[in-house]
Amino acid sequence: MGVNIREERFEYVELFGKPALFTNSRIDRGTVPEGWYAYDLRGSDHDPGEPVTVEPKVGVNHAGTILIHEPVAIPKAGCRSLKGRLDFLGEQYSLKEFCDVRSLNYPTDNRKFMLRPASPDEAGLFYSSEQNDAELFTVGHLRMDFGHKGSEFWHTWWEHNGDALNTADFRTELNAFMEEMRKSGPLQSLQEMQSYCFTHGGSIAVESSHHGYVAESEHYRFCLRCTPVQGDYNAYLYIYDKRQQELLMAAPKEEQGMNMTMG
Repeated sequence: MGVNIREERFEYVELFGKPALFTNSRIDRGTVPEGWYAYDLRGSDHDPGEPVTVEPKVGVNHAGTILIHEPVAIPKAGCRSLKGRLDFLGEQYSLKEFCDVRSLNYPTDNRKFMLRPASPDEAGLFYSSEQNDAELFTVGHLRMDFGHKGSEFWHTWWEHNGDALNTADFRTELNAFMEEMRKSGPLQSLQEMQSYCFTHGGSIAVESSHHGYVAESEHYRFCLRCTPVQGDYNAYLYIYDKRQQELLMAAPKEEQGMNMTMG
């Protein structure tokens, strides 16, 4: 799982002479605000825990992650040798403390939609089901893929419940969700989805590459199923109307049965 930079306690370091923060964990890139940068450190094959290069992202031999408020120049080869230029200064800071010490503005978290990994008992929310449509007031679902190059973005919309819940308010909310996921979430590209699923868990099927993530706004529940495999449809998004669910639960039991039968 990637850590939230606002909840992590870091070691104070200098990277190539610049002040930075270090953690042994992977950082959730979605928590890194504009104007800040996260880089992974790669360990050597004979000692995976000893950092030897800094890279945008590391899969094998991950030896830590750097958070820094200045970009690090990375050669076209995709990695930069540390050459002893990572110095641990013996202090620990939260991000807020680091900003105070360095006289930096503490970055605000402007994300509206916070994804969390789905639990196994939520797996049914990520697949089409007529029963779910009636009971959970499914607004509709999107099918998405990144194309042959992994960096395109194709999508198709399917209506549910006769498209009765597809309101202007819903479309505004859906557009906001998609914009955030495309900018800083797992829907940026196939590579970003692979990295996101690797660090966030959320497996919703045994021996399967399907990963599920849930985000909730005031009125809607977004259930994003990710399949970071080239050649497959890479994502399905099911959206449920929480307001209609609450109205149903508040109705007398006899009306609940009538509403569910009608749905």
